[in-house]
Amino acid sequence: MGASLVLLLAVACSSDSEDAMTGANISDFLAATGGSEAAAQLLRYNLGASTGIWVNGTGKATGDPDLGIINLGVESLADTASEARQMAGKAIEQTIAVLKINNIEERDMQTSQFSISPQYNTQEITKCTDISRETGPASPNCRIEFERVLTGYQVTNTLTVKVRNLDNMDIIIDGASEAAGNLIRVNRVSFTIEDIKPLQNQAREEAIADLLSKAATMAELAGVELGKLVYLTESGGSSPQSFAKMESAAFAMGPDTASSILAGELNVNVNVEAIFGIAR
Repeated sequence: MGASLVLLLAVACSSDSEDAMTGANISDFLAATGGSEAAAQLLRYNLGASTGIWVNGTGKATGDPDLGIINLGVESLADTASEARQMAGKAIEQTIAVLKINNIEERDMQTSQFSISPQYNTQEITKCTDISRETGPASPNCRIEFERVLTGYQVTNTLTVKVRNLDNMDIIIDGASEAAGNLIRVNRVSFTIEDIKPLQNQAREEAIADLLSKAATMAELAGVELGKLVYLTESGGSSPQSFAKMESAAFAMGPDTASSILAGELNVNVNVEAIFGIAR
């Protein structure tokens, strides 16, 4: 690709040559070499801003999420690593049991983090050393030092859980919290759309229509005829994901109050950029 770009640059800049590349030729060349973003940048800056009509379009499609993702787990702290591991192991087993009761399949549960780590605290201590003298009593020489003191071991076990029935999101979180007690950790709740191709196509159609409308308007206002499309590229359209804020009034209204999880809507955005020739 690097050699191809050098060749493209050399040919594109040879405007005095009879074999100089046209916009269409460069478009074909880009397709043959993979059409990388680097090649696209080269096209933009070496064809020259005065070549053709350059325009972009945007499109957006909105859909309801159909997949919830919960990142939750347990965290324990004890004097020994073995004790901390046993506490976390029991809590995560109870959490997984709640997930299975709510029809979460094993393929939708994945360990995203597991760690056993010592925990330290810094303490200030005073150390003194006696200095003997030939006459008189010995006098101490004292200094303050800071030492790291082992306070225990922490075990963290975190799961990433896919929830396909969004009505169960709050039930799962509340059930896991009850099962694991104070060891539970809910790190993040998010929503996505598992198959976004239909929304991508819808956003792409809107983006292309926007692009063509802009190109036609620009040509009309400039008093020229819109020529052949010589370059077209797309960006965006990646998997949409929104992060939900978990709200619970349990602390204010009592332990039986359920968490409130709202899915909302998700957007898929597509951006397109094109270069048209000028027919006359």
